[in-house]
Amino acid sequence: MSAWPALAYLLPALLLVSALYFLAKGNRKALAQLMALLACFVMGALLMEFFVFMAARMARSGSPQANPALGTGTLQLLKTMADPRSIAAPPLSLAAVAAYSVLLSYLWLLVTWVLHLRGKEGAGTGRKKSARAPRKAARA
Repeated sequence: MSAWPALAYLLPALLLVSALYFLAKGNRKALAQLMALLACFVMGALLMEFFVFMAARMARSGSPQANPALGTGTLQLLKTMADPRSIAAPPLSLAAVAAYSVLLSYLWLLVTWVLHLRGKEGAGTGRKKSARAPRKAARA
């Protein structure tokens, strides 16, 4: 039994827990990084839906591929990401890109946590006061 499916399915849970933690702590930069990672997943899912739709348009009428259900592409993407054999797929295939995206997502999550932990305690919560003296009011 491979641990790869567990790694692929654990990633969204870690992403959600990290996002909630950063939101509670008020670290907007780390939250923005995780939202960018989520946007990458959403774009991948939308691309897969588009590919399934285009395949349905080109399929022969009456075939099972001609009438796909909504979400088929996203489900196919998730299954591909969780497939342990996707690591050994040819380099530029969809399965390899899906497998590498899981690894890169863990790396992105790790970098976000390191940047959050290296930051100062009050980072992002307040602004620095300027060193200049306040301006004097103009006389009439």
